[in-house]
Amino acid sequence: MSIKIIIADDHQLFIDGIKSILAPEKEICVIAEATNGFELIKCIENGMAPDLIITDIRMPIIDGVTATRALTKNFPEIPVLALSMYDQSADVIEMLDAGAKGYITKNVERTELLTSIKTVICGDYYFSKKLPIKVEDWKKQRTNTETGRLTKRENEILELIAKGRSTLEIAQQLKISKFTIDTHRKNIHKKLNIKSNVGLVNYAIKESNQNHSFDV
Repeated sequence: MSIKIIIADDHQLFIDGIKSILAPEKEICVIAEATNGFELIKCIENGMAPDLIITDIRMPIIDGVTATRALTKNFPEIPVLALSMYDQSADVIEMLDAGAKGYITKNVERTELLTSIKTVICGDYYFSKKLPIKVEDWKKQRTNTETGRLTKRENEILELIAKGRSTLEIAQQLKISKFTIDTHRKNIHKKLNIKSNVGLVNYAIKESNQNHSFDV
């Protein structure tokens, strides 16, 4: 299954360059492009279901930060990777606070671009090696606030797991890709500190039987 990506940048030449870099990768497919945050949001609202969004932070009409904040709030299952020429700490933190899962600079090498995509897709954070902020420091800070708390989407998936739904059935019901479901499952395992799939199923069933109110 290919990784479906939407690219947002106000310079068409740059979009074309990224598409050219990704073209040889059989497991990656660019399904849409946008030249500003408004177009990016409309792509998702109109039914596009990417596995990842790559966006610039400085764009007209609606900037990348505002678009990321709106998308991660309303479509939290879609991770956002920021790709910008700006490498100041303030810009990085602003995008991360908006909900982005990664931040790379536009002078990034091809190998690091691919690594960042695959890292974020798998549910982890990725910072460009050229940034002044280290991913380990940010992850430690995020862990202190996120551990044990599931998102609304993760709760939905946990409830479907309790009902015995397979990954494919969950993906079809929620109308998102199997790849995205797998990412959510990994995050649930990590947050609940459950190592095995059997353990996760047992936990989900136990919570369901007890009519426990999941966090939102």
